Amino acid sequence: MRNRWKIAFWTLAAIILFTIIFIMYQLFRPVEQIPADAAPMVPPEVQAEFNVTTTKEDLTIVANRFIEEELNGSINYSLALEDVVALNGSLPVFNSQIDFLMTFDAEALENGDLLLTQESLSLGAIDLPVANVLKFIGDSYEFPEWVTIQPNDQQIIVQVTDIDLAGGLNVKTNSFDLREDDISFSIYVPR
Repeated sequence: MRNRWKIAFWTLAAIILFTIIFIMYQLFRPVEQIPADAAPMVPPEVQAEFNVTTTKEDLTIVANRFIEEELNGSINYSLALEDVVALNGSLPVFNSQIDFLMTFDAEALENGDLLLTQESLSLGAIDLPVANVLKFIGDSYEFPEWVTIQPNDQQIIVQVTDIDLAGGLNVKTNSFDLREDDISFSIYVPR
């Protein structure tokens, strides 16, 4: 009789152990994965491209959020896209703030960058000579490496194609016509 209980115990223990091993195997075995390169064959140097069309209002929201999160500095400013690009802000002078307004005409360059041509510049209620102020701003403040100020031409080039975005994304400006509200970009995702 004693032998029968011993056999039943070891049989039950073996079944439980086998069940635990089977469950562990099922949990930790590799899952069959569909390879990412199962998509249609495209040369590796080509990136996936997404075309994005937006409005002045939506781009204003995105640009101001980017300015708020990424471009912290001593100058407080915000962007407004109307028929021109308007950069509003305030400069710290002694213990007070002086308001400024810069307006630019914007156009997309063939290489995907954005050209801002200065239309007007005022500090407080005073209109200032654009070239001198752009030179002063370029010399006095540190801008991201993808912003180039050309004071003699009264231009600022925003090298959109050189902006480092998360995940290795690249951006190219296709069109930037504020008067017609025709704004589009291509976003490239590396493979």
